[in-house]
Amino acid sequence: MKKNLLTLCICAILMFSATTSFAQKLSFGEYTGINFSNLHGNLTSNKWEPKSGSSAGFFVEYNLGRLFSVQTEIGYISQYYEMKSYSKYYPPMYFDDVYHGYSNTWYPVYDPNKWDFSFLRFPLLIKYKTPTRLQLGIGGGVFYSVLLNDELTKEERNTVEKENRNIYPPTHDWGYLFSADLSYPVTKEIRFFVTSRLATGQKVFIESLKGKNGSSELGFGLKYTPKNKKESFKEVETNVQDSSKTRCYIKPVVGILLGWNSSSSKPGNYSTNLGSTAGLAFDYRLDNTVSLQTGILFERKGYALSDSSLYYHRFASDSKYKRNSIDTNIDIDYLTIPLNFKFSFGDPVTFYFDFGVYTGFKVNALCHGTTITKYISSSSYSIEKININDAVEGYYKDVDFGYQTGMGVQFPFRKNMKFDLGFVYSGSFSPIIKEPEENTTLYTNDDRSIKNGTISFQFGLQIPITH
Repeated sequence: MKKNLLTLCICAILMFSATTSFAQKLSFGEYTGINFSNLHGNLTSNKWEPKSGSSAGFFVEYNLGRLFSVQTEIGYISQYYEMKSYSKYYPPMYFDDVYHGYSNTWYPVYDPNKWDFSFLRFPLLIKYKTPTRLQLGIGGGVFYSVLLNDELTKEERNTVEKENRNIYPPTHDWGYLFSADLSYPVTKEIRFFVTSRLATGQKVFIESLKGKNGSSELGFGLKYTPKNKKESFKEVETNVQDSSKTRCYIKPVVGILLGWNSSSSKPGNYSTNLGSTAGLAFDYRLDNTVSLQTGILFERKGYALSDSSLYYHRFASDSKYKRNSIDTNIDIDYLTIPLNFKFSFGDPVTFYFDFGVYTGFKVNALCHGTTITKYISSSSYSIEKININDAVEGYYKDVDFGYQTGMGVQFPFRKNMKFDLGFVYSGSFSPIIKEPEENTTLYTNDDRSIKNGTISFQFGLQIPITH
């Protein structure tokens, strides 16, 4: 009943807002697409293989001027996972009846090898949009979702709660949602857009592994915006090019990133890993040369491990235990906020360098690759190769602090706009591996000195923000 009431209330709010006098500041639209599930946590005992699912929604966007907007929606997303055992000797667990204690009662235990969930999702996003014909939008926010295909009744849940037994999945989820989209007008009122999203749930769905939901999404749709008769695309683009004395600039950026373990004390054989970066930078000019720079970036950092180790994601060894041959890549996703001083020289071609610090908020961490195990006896010899796809975010700190410096060159493009080419070098101040928990097995050589080290090559478009 509460789920239905929540859905009706949100629908009523959206319908009411569409009939207000702010119609020209509202945009309406729909999208549909595909998502790939992304289970994250400390999932190192089995392989959780991501599967594709569908996603769709209807949204309302309120425009806060030409640059920023607030968006909410009613969306649907289906997520599917499949657990595959790493070892042929230990088959996966199934949803089955299990006998407990000395009672004659059989209880259901929710520990499946397959997940198939459907959610009704309600996001709230803040977005920035470039005031250009081919429009880039980037933003983020939070979401609340309600599980639709719940196979457990309220009575069953109440019963297991009284008996102090956990049954999963929960009835709802919440988390963070980041989005980026490109749109192009097909008429004065309608835009066609392509959108990509990253969702990270915060509700634990597998208690023993701290497993949480997540997804990477790709979709397309249409957006309708009632236009003021006096407004045109030509006027919007003219406004962007007006005023050479502006102090504020915004710069959408994308790029490739090379990451490694920058710690000097590393007994393992670490190497580089290829990642990516995308986001939005903000420049505030203090004078003709110096400016203050910040922004928000999504960065995929990490490193590679090629050695014989007891762990797949970092080096560990002990003479008491047999090590496996490891060849893995560790991808660690961060939402990064930099704070830099930037020095610029030259006109119209501008050269610059910057330096400062950054704060990175961990979004996800994944270990993927292969391991080879050899079995030798007096009568046989066998080799087993295993494909690794572990969610390992629980082993890394939630926040990474570090330094960064970079340089680049900007070329004039469309009058006051400039095309930007540059690179940024960064490194962590302290190790990113968490301290060991109680009752954790401590090996003789357990490398916890891992630090992020990256160099990224970025491409951007600097756009002045005029009043």
